[in-house]
Amino acid sequence: MPRPTHRPAADRGFTIIEVLIAVVITAFGFAAIFSLQIGSMQGNISARETSAAVNLAELHAEWLRLNAYAWNGVVPANAGNISGAPGRWRSLTPDGPVDHNNRVDRPLSRFCVHYRVDQLPDARYSGGLNGRVRVVWSRASLDPDEMDDVCPDAAAAGFVVDPTRFYALTVPVALRAKGGDL
Repeated sequence: MPRPTHRPAADRGFTIIEVLIAVVITAFGFAAIFSLQIGSMQGNISARETSAAVNLAELHAEWLRLNAYAWNGVVPANAGNISGAPGRWRSLTPDGPVDHNNRVDRPLSRFCVHYRVDQLPDARYSGGLNGRVRVVWSRASLDPDEMDDVCPDAAAAGFVVDPTRFYALTVPVALRAKGGDL
């Protein structure tokens, strides 16, 4: 009986084209997974910075409330002085940026904190003030020197957030005025 010279299809191996196609498909799959991982890490970093900025803003909003108590005769510990004309942004970090724990800790310092206190326009609320705390940090750099022109008091007054360079968030705070004015 003659032996067949042709092998059945089940006994054949893979061709080089089939192997290359499988490798290319796998490479595209891994590239997509790595891209998702990088996006996830960038999102986590952004969320962590935003959370730190909110915590700093709330910390300084509470500091403004402490001052409001001091204006009205109750002086708790750590109350400071926020005297000055209303309607102007001032710096709470005039010596330069701070880190997420409100410490000047270069090179980790990257947040500048500003505040503003305004009279409420409605006469029904003459004993109240509208306070705002703004936290600003850089979009692109971990270099704290980039924030040196944002943190000083003179810079805070005229600072306008450039969304291509900075992130910023503002937290409102209601305050009680001393004798109806600042």
